[in-house]
Amino acid sequence: MRKRRCPQCEIPSFYVKNEKGERLLVYVYEDGVVRPKDPEADTAGFDLTEVFCLGCSWHGSPKRCR
Repeated sequence: MRKRRCPQCEIPSFYVKNEKGERLLVYVYEDGVVRPKDPEADTAGFDLTEVFCLGCSWHGSPKRCR
C-alpha cells in the first residue's frame, strides 16, 4: 500500500502525540489509515486525528496528506 506524503515538503514520515507529549512515528497510507512505523508499537492514548511532519512545520489531518 502506498504512503501519503506531507503536502508541504513531500516526505512520508510523520508523528503523533499523546497527552504527555510523547511522540510515536507513523505513516499515513493511501486509505487514510495512520499506522505506526514499528508494527509492534501500541497506538493507545495517541491522537491519530492530527499528524505532524518530521521534515517541516506542517501538521494537520491525515486526510490532507497527499
